[in-house]
Amino acid sequence: MISPLYLNAKQAIQVSLEVPALSVVTSDKSRQLFPLSRISRVVVSGAVDWSMPALFACADAGVSVVFLNEQGEVRCRWFGRMETQYSIVQQFVELFQRADAPLKYQNWVSAMERMALRSCARRMRLDDWQQVDKQLLNSCIEQLLSEDWKRAVKSLHSFLSATCLSELSTMGLQPGCEYLLDGPVNLIDDLTALLIWDFYPAIVGYQKCFAKVLIDAQLVGFYESRRQRIDHLLRGLLNRLHQCLLEGM
Repeated sequence: MISPLYLNAKQAIQVSLEVPALSVVTSDKSRQLFPLSRISRVVVSGAVDWSMPALFACADAGVSVVFLNEQGEVRCRWFGRMETQYSIVQQFVELFQRADAPLKYQNWVSAMERMALRSCARRMRLDDWQQVDKQLLNSCIEQLLSEDWKRAVKSLHSFLSATCLSELSTMGLQPGCEYLLDGPVNLIDDLTALLIWDFYPAIVGYQKCFAKVLIDAQLVGFYESRRQRIDHLLRGLLNRLHQCLLEGM
């Protein structure tokens, strides 16, 4: 079974290559081996020291590595090697050679956002969920969440970003693509922003039942417990985007 590897270090962790696996050694000298063939992606936070052979092995195996800062935000990304010759990502890049592409893409994002907002508001049982306003919903969520949970949401956001990156990597994402990561249009950020709305009703519901915020491994467990739904929603978004690309948006 392929699954993500989360390395969340409170104390120093060393990652090296022991073919065909990553060797993870903690400060107390305990050691674990994680076969690369069973890793979909790696999410790193805290004091994790990587060897270059281990990073290169991840790249060769098509395993992306996402590094988070102390606030749980994405600090940098390490891409796996791409094999796809033609993909939705390449179609996306080709589309942006057209003058009207940015407007058409933003129209698609806005349509997907309206769907995400309505779904979030309906699950939160708001009376006007069909006509919900984004600012109003944001304000409602801000009032409902504690400061600790607001910080935890940043980590969930980064986990989602890593998931989107991993999925797009399998579809031919190239690190230098200005339209996907660093330009005025950022597909990774847009997909992450759409998917995070699905978490808010679950977070609000959890907070009502349990006063203590989830941290570290618990937060990873909370995220992974929703992975099947996340993957379903992400595939749905990419399928809709693909259809729009085929129709020239």
